[in-house]
Amino acid sequence: MAVRQIKNGKAAGPDNIPAEALKSDIEATTNMLYLLFKKIWEEEQVPMDWKEGHLVKIPKKGDLSKCENYRGITLLSIP
Repeated sequence: MAVRQIKNGKAAGPDNIPAEALKSDIEATTNMLYLLFKKIWEEEQVPMDWKEGHLVKIPKKGDLSKCENYRGITLLSIP
């Protein structure tokens, strides 16, 4: 099951739901996600929150006053 493969201790996305919360009750989470994906499939409408992310800069080595010494990652909602 994919929910079990989510890594703990990582930053939450825009929904602020940490992986640990989803993994605390796998059965409830999978049932909720099933209903959610079923509704999305039937209505052919993806939630706007799933189309957005938070861009976070991660420092590399070197002079941190220069943009090229950062890399960007995008935090997305888990589902």
